[in-house]
Amino acid sequence: MKKFASLYSRCFEIPEAGHVSVASRSGCSGAKPTARTGFGIMIVFILFAVGCSSQKVPEEFPQKLVDFNIKLLNEGKPVQNAALAMVSESAAAYNVVGFTDNSGVAKFETSVNTYKKIGVPPTAYKVIITYTPKVASELSNEQLGKMSIDEVNAYREKVEAEIAAMPKIVPAEWGNLESTPVKITVPENGGNITIEITDSKTHQQ
Repeated sequence: MKKFASLYSRCFEIPEAGHVSVASRSGCSGAKPTARTGFGIMIVFILFAVGCSSQKVPEEFPQKLVDFNIKLLNEGKPVQNAALAMVSESAAAYNVVGFTDNSGVAKFETSVNTYKKIGVPPTAYKVIITYTPKVASELSNEQLGKMSIDEVNAYREKVEAEIAAMPKIVPAEWGNLESTPVKITVPENGGNITIEITDSKTHQQ
């Protein structure tokens, strides 16, 4: 559970006026983790700064990674902007995370602290899936950083109301390690899996 606690560590924090918080999926600018989520929604995922080639491979980093993707569909249509975490049933010390693109496909990276590589260790997982819909009034971190505290609070309330009025595409229980029904096994040679939300089934390819 320690690994889970570190992966889901906090809720979204609005940057104070004059301060900008930027989440990056690549680059070697630092090891500080940051979060990617929406207002009033449970933390989606922590992103780690990419491991530079000069970094020493951690002893606990998996020896084998395979190419593995998950396609997330709802009523046959791709679900964009969903965040997925694959939690090893063996309680391993690494994290596996991915985000769905415009076609609903999530490609995964495995990380230990700040060191990460593309690919997934072949083993059994529980999959945590959360979805934060985009809203028409969404502002960038740079824009938020130029606003006063009162303006940020007013904006946050507006976005929370917009999100609350939107359909809940991914069931809430899928976003919790204890309640998610999604379990998969990544084969030794990798592969692809399609998850259809409406029938709660996975389809191996």
